[in-house]
Amino acid sequence: MNTILIPLLMLSGTLVLCSTVHAQTEPTSPRFYERGAEGWFWYAEQPPEPEEELEPPPDPPPTPAPEEVAEQPPAPETPSNQPGPTPLSAAWLRANLERYRDVAIDDPSPQNVSLYLYLQRLAIDKAERFAEASQRAVWSDPFLDETTRRPLATFAANLVNREAANQRDQALTKTAQVAGLWFLYRSDCPYCEAQAPLLELLANRYGFDVQAISLDGRPLPSGSFPDFRTDSGQARALGVVSTPALFLVRPPDGIKPLSQGVLSLAELQQRIVQTAADAGWIDPRWLERSRARVTALRLDTSTFSDPDLAEDPERLLEHLRGQRRAIPNPPVTEPLIPSPTHHRLGGH
Repeated sequence: MNTILIPLLMLSGTLVLCSTVHAQTEPTSPRFYERGAEGWFWYAEQPPEPEEELEPPPDPPPTPAPEEVAEQPPAPETPSNQPGPTPLSAAWLRANLERYRDVAIDDPSPQNVSLYLYLQRLAIDKAERFAEASQRAVWSDPFLDETTRRPLATFAANLVNREAANQRDQALTKTAQVAGLWFLYRSDCPYCEAQAPLLELLANRYGFDVQAISLDGRPLPSGSFPDFRTDSGQARALGVVSTPALFLVRPPDGIKPLSQGVLSLAELQQRIVQTAADAGWIDPRWLERSRARVTALRLDTSTFSDPDLAEDPERLLEHLRGQRRAIPNPPVTEPLIPSPTHHRLGGH
């Protein structure tokens, strides 16, 4: 019996001790069944728990602005080691004469005005000395003297012109022996009517065979070139866009354009000789003979590979003199290249 009670007593003592300890630890608030006045809605708001103070989130870093390119101040000019132009030299006068003039205009004191006028007189004197020296250099070198090419005296210039005209007439006669003219026109074109008499003059004076080709199939109102042919495709093939259209033609298939518009007699003569010479239909020496000059001078300066040549005036002058060449007008008695038999021109 005692063996059973002793453990029970020990257990009960332990429970009492636990109850005492629990009662001491719990708050002394009335139990819910002891708060009948509250009824079924016994819920009482609990005192709010203190909110944790949250640290505000850090501000987002500012969006980096596009980098602005800072304008760099201009680099200070490095003083040149080269000295300026020599005072009172041509380069110095060119750089400073206007400045002294402006000073004299803004402040026309006797000193400022006199200084500018003296500088101007100095520039004029330098220019006169240069002109005189240039004249002496020209007189002493035929390659620099324009009278070598063509005389300036009126009587001599007229003589050169007459001789050139004679040579041109001979060149045109030689051209008429190997080539003729195509004259494309319209009957309602007044410029074609004006061009026709000059073409008739070429035919009568030099012997050119002129073949008129009508684009509208009708004759000229004046009756010039009654033996015309009607265009059968020549205008389109030759790219005619305006009338009168003139072509230098060498049978059987040589065709060279002269113009698509009205030409004077002198222009016709010059273009015919030039075109025939360029095409090789006459000796090119006839072209040289027809030019109103005595001697053709050429200064065919080639490029040079020596970079120091331009810095050496003496060597540069010798180089230029070595490039010059004279082409005297060929004598009239020079034989021409053989020419083919002249053919009559047709519109086809």
